[in-house]
Amino acid sequence: MTDANKVETRRIVAATLSILIWLAIAGWNVLTQHAFSIPGWVVFYTLAGLLILVERFRIYVASSVSMSLEDIYLIGFAMVYPIGIVVWAGLLLAVISAVRFRRGWFIQIMNALGLIMAVVCAKQLYELLVPVPEHWNVSLIGPFAVFGITFVLVTLAAFAVILVLIDGKDAIAHFKESMSLQVLAVYGIEVLIGLVLAIVLQDAGLSGALLFTALVLLVAWSYRDYFKMAKHFRELAIKDELTGLHNHRYIHSKMDEFIEQKTPFAVLMMDIDHFRHYNEVWGHVRGDDALRTVADLMRQNRLQEERQARFSGEEFMILLPDIDLPQAQLRAEMLRKAIEDTTFPGAERLPGKKMTVSIGVARYPDMADNKQALLTMVDDALYKGKLTGRNKVSLYTSVLDEMKHGLPLGDEGQELIKTIKVFLAILNSKDRYTYAHTERDVVYATGLAERIGLSEERMQFLRFGAFLHDIGKVEVPIEVLTKRGPLTRDEWQVMKSHVEIGENIAKPIPGLGPCLPVIRHHHERFDGTGYPDGLKGEDIPLEARILTVADSFDAMTTSRPYQRKRSLHEAIAELRRCAGTQFDPNLVEPFIEVIEEIGLLTEESAEDLA
Repeated sequence: MTDANKVETRRIVAATLSILIWLAIAGWNVLTQHAFSIPGWVVFYTLAGLLILVERFRIYVASSVSMSLEDIYLIGFAMVYPIGIVVWAGLLLAVISAVRFRRGWFIQIMNALGLIMAVVCAKQLYELLVPVPEHWNVSLIGPFAVFGITFVLVTLAAFAVILVLIDGKDAIAHFKESMSLQVLAVYGIEVLIGLVLAIVLQDAGLSGALLFTALVLLVAWSYRDYFKMAKHFRELAIKDELTGLHNHRYIHSKMDEFIEQKTPFAVLMMDIDHFRHYNEVWGHVRGDDALRTVADLMRQNRLQEERQARFSGEEFMILLPDIDLPQAQLRAEMLRKAIEDTTFPGAERLPGKKMTVSIGVARYPDMADNKQALLTMVDDALYKGKLTGRNKVSLYTSVLDEMKHGLPLGDEGQELIKTIKVFLAILNSKDRYTYAHTERDVVYATGLAERIGLSEERMQFLRFGAFLHDIGKVEVPIEVLTKRGPLTRDEWQVMKSHVEIGENIAKPIPGLGPCLPVIRHHHERFDGTGYPDGLKGEDIPLEARILTVADSFDAMTTSRPYQRKRSLHEAIAELRRCAGTQFDPNLVEPFIEVIEEIGLLTEESAEDLA
């Protein structure tokens, strides 16, 4: 038997059991109280009519918690009139509700049964304490408190039994989710308002109940509009109007919530590739349509527990609680493939002839112990993916983390690595181009080192040196670092000092000794006219010569305010022209072979990629 069949069987059994109990209660009332008198029938029809009327209304006391008006009427009438009238009126309401809500008929039957059982039990205890009916007065507060407590406890017990019958083993979890102080407070308010109705019935009879109903429905109507408006504005605060996904505010609050609860979660940051170009070609109306389509694809491929949001312009974010990195990468890959396989109007004008996305992946607390660090990591992962070809899923990796695990640094060295991390963060905030340029240099230099057969150990130090080679620029004034135009003589001297500053920053870390020549000498020229020491030919360390080629090639093929970006063909021609003067001639052709294989790591300006 399938799970669905088991659930349906439990529902039928529960509903059948409810009907049998109903009949038992009704039969007991017929035997003990006999038939209704004429006034009894009037009360019965009045109560039944009022129950059917107020069933359609709720008084909201919070955005997700409402007060059931049927409870109030059953409590009020049960305290004044014979319990049999209340039982039969409740039975009639259950039958009508079951017919009205055909798909959930069993829920209507069981809910009504639980409510009537609560009223019957509460009334029986009340009559034991007050055997002779009395007009309401202060002395009845104690018995009424017993009535109210009994009603609430039996209602909750009945609700728990219903959940067990319907949900089986998930009942306890669902019950806990449903219970809150707000819910218990609502039950208390219902009992008190039921008392007010009982006093009205005692003083004004059924005509008073009709006036009471008019007032209650007016309040319900007013509160419904208020909470509808409040819900609308609450959704506006956390929803993105264009895509219908949650927004930046919501996803930040969810991250805060997960971190506060110490819930492990993966975060996916997704960016639409070449979206600026798509907007420029087809206009923002078509761009908005594309954003809505991506959002629809996210919803269609959504896992039950994940949280989705539009993070900014063309960036989206997904949180995946209690999911490990391999699962998160698989989820990201499925989403990337779904978007790649979807036809977007006008996508033939994009590189690759289709709409694609790049996705960065990171995880808390494995990679970061706070939100800011996590966002930085997932943003870096996304940025690397865009730099290295786009249309891919990129897991966050850090050369600094590799240093921590790959080098014998000791406690002091570990602390210095943290300091370097701070320097790099400062450099990234001052000039995103320099940080991205460093990432590309690492890829280019590693490719050339592999091509010429550099040993694994030397290649590792080359990567570390390439990653740190521009760290000295953290001491270069930002107005010099980002100047839009040629540097003056004095500014050029400041800029050239970054190699020695970088060496001094890394020098205190003993494990980074083999990286220092790369940092200091990556601006030396093969003909001896470079800086800072004017080394010539093979006097320049091999790793530094490798980085010089990679560094210069990336500078040539990247847009900067003061220079034109060169094409791949132009850059290769320049490498060959400068072989033997600026570059080691034995490295130029192997590097060209590497570039022809992997291609340019960027086809746009760093600003476009940010």
